[in-house]
Amino acid sequence: MREELNVKADLKCVGCVKLHDDCEKTLDCCCKNCFKDGELNLLKSLENSELESLVEGKQQIIYKPGENIIKQNISSTYVVCIRKGLAKVYVEGVKGKSLIVRLVGQHDFISGGDLFNGNVQQFTISAVTEVHCCLISSNKLTQLFIQNNRFAVELLRNHARQNTNLLNKLVVLTQKYMPGRVADTLLYLKNNIFRTNPFSVPLTRQDLADMSNMTKESLVRILQQFKTSGLIKIRGNSIEITNENGLQEISKNG
Repeated sequence: MREELNVKADLKCVGCVKLHDDCEKTLDCCCKNCFKDGELNLLKSLENSELESLVEGKQQIIYKPGENIIKQNISSTYVVCIRKGLAKVYVEGVKGKSLIVRLVGQHDFISGGDLFNGNVQQFTISAVTEVHCCLISSNKLTQLFIQNNRFAVELLRNHARQNTNLLNKLVVLTQKYMPGRVADTLLYLKNNIFRTNPFSVPLTRQDLADMSNMTKESLVRILQQFKTSGLIKIRGNSIEITNENGLQEISKNG
């Protein structure tokens, strides 16, 4: 059973000038400082009064590994702001097969196309590690979309980025051979998710296979080939890319 924290927003933190670290220490906090600066901060265009209204009545929930945060094809009335942890976004296909389209972590704001599609979720989002997140009313976001043009533009840009990433993923999975797909997965984990080398992978081998659109057996075989070729080192759940140029070449050639 997940731990649910139905606590009203700490309005003193809304629009606060506290340092980010201070906000991280405050459980009941959801403000601009909880998000990265730059293009991915969807809330940067909101006035303090709008942000206050948005986070009022939010739910803060802790999901355990393996628990679903959002379920595909189910209607929901909230969007998810992840404060801590790692989750996988995947499409549930036929015969129990899944395709992981991306990973999401700290500061990610998951709205998806469901805001404009009757709140029907297009993906399942499941916790990989323990995930701390805020659930915010999608109705409030829709209202802000109507009232605040700058926020509407930021939200549409976010949706456009997600669509572009999905199209790129589709190209990779349909036009590259299996070694190219595994190379892409490893480079994605190193450069986009963990941003370190070596990196500890909380994902199972099946998860890695689902990211690469192949069976677990094929994934394990290709990882062993990469290891034998000196491209990577594997120690338990830790992976080190020792020849990134080599992996990039495999990715490029498919």
